[in-house]
Amino acid sequence: MPREKKTEYFYYDDKAIALYQRPNSTLWQTRIVKEDGKAFVRSTGERNFDKALAWARKEKMRAEVLTEQGLDPNTKSFKSVAELWLAAIGRDPSNKPRKISDYTKIVKRYHIPYFGKHKITQITQKTLGEYEIWRTAFWQTGPGAEQREETIRKRDGTSYTREKTVTSKGKGDAEDTVLRQIFKFAVANDYLDGSRMPIIGQKTTRGDNGAVNRRPAFTKEQAKAILDYCNSFPDDPSEKLTNERMVFSAFIHLVLGTGLRPGKEHQPIKWKHFSVKVVEGVEHAYLTIVKNTKTGSRPVRCDSFVWPMLSGFRYVSKFNGEEDFVLANQETGEAVASFKRQFNTMLKALDMETDVHGDHFTPYSLRHTYATLKLNEGVPERLVGINMGTSPDMIHLYYGHDTSVSRANEFNTDIDWLTLDGEKLKKVKRQRDPKKKP
Repeated sequence: MPREKKTEYFYYDDKAIALYQRPNSTLWQTRIVKEDGKAFVRSTGERNFDKALAWARKEKMRAEVLTEQGLDPNTKSFKSVAELWLAAIGRDPSNKPRKISDYTKIVKRYHIPYFGKHKITQITQKTLGEYEIWRTAFWQTGPGAEQREETIRKRDGTSYTREKTVTSKGKGDAEDTVLRQIFKFAVANDYLDGSRMPIIGQKTTRGDNGAVNRRPAFTKEQAKAILDYCNSFPDDPSEKLTNERMVFSAFIHLVLGTGLRPGKEHQPIKWKHFSVKVVEGVEHAYLTIVKNTKTGSRPVRCDSFVWPMLSGFRYVSKFNGEEDFVLANQETGEAVASFKRQFNTMLKALDMETDVHGDHFTPYSLRHTYATLKLNEGVPERLVGINMGTSPDMIHLYYGHDTSVSRANEFNTDIDWLTLDGEKLKKVKRQRDPKKKP
């Protein structure tokens, strides 16, 4: 049997680039070594040697730029991630064939043609904005303009052809849903860091008057009242009521002090997910959000008031082993899925069921409160976003609750009186309520 021909390598640029051909292939491959010493392999897609060398040099420059930006040049393309996602939903028996078919059509008609060659880590808000322009023109002057007819598939499996109609806004929202799911899949499978996930679609960003729909959040005083409520117990409570109040109190402290998502992020938490880290001589309690959540695994720093309460709760909880759920039903040990009933009971007791605009508070308002209070104290949007598992853009859009009332004292500067003589406004001492005992 004849010996297989040895691969011949051609080196350039101080051996940073090597070109070679695989057996039985006329395409040139390249091995590129970056300045940090890390190497990767690519197919140039070229049969001409000079064109292959030019392509390799251009690819090396691209890789160096991505590395400087903190991105991995070996990350997957959007097309490969989208195809993996389609395969995953196809294997899920809970997805109906019609849904899989519709989603596949959306991905192959719109998303892959536009984003296909982009690396999943390179798709930014600017890229999405450009896509919106392309998508708007798709049926008028873009690729869809050449299509005269479309095939409609019915639920019974039959189909018919009709004159093409321009897609509606509803279909646009479905496209955003699909694109959002692809990015969530990328995060869950470590193809993309959760903090780099862009905001997809602006369906609920603005109200009828164009103003951003801020999420209802509690004030600092209201948050303190909530904690006081959780740390108190009704007279002569039953054992069941006492246990429910303890678990509910742990939930409130946890969400209010971390900004995690109520529901899918609070349910899987076990005692083993907590740890204490020393940063520059200061101890901080951390919670590790599990991998199979919206943004994937991430460390979450707990506010100082959280861990002392949870430590005390763990001591009295019936389920305090490393593998036990933190927010466990004290009778079954199963994770409590929802605290909506206790939450509404608390709001009613505290007489604060809505915010100043009349919007009803929900358990998610605790997450919004965490973000709002952090921003009001000057914590950078980027840090808040990292801890909450969302992007700085999302923080900026939804969680800033500053008003000229809440930040009024910051207007109180040396030019407050302008040309008039006057001193800065001072705090007014509140008069004691004569009805209250001293």
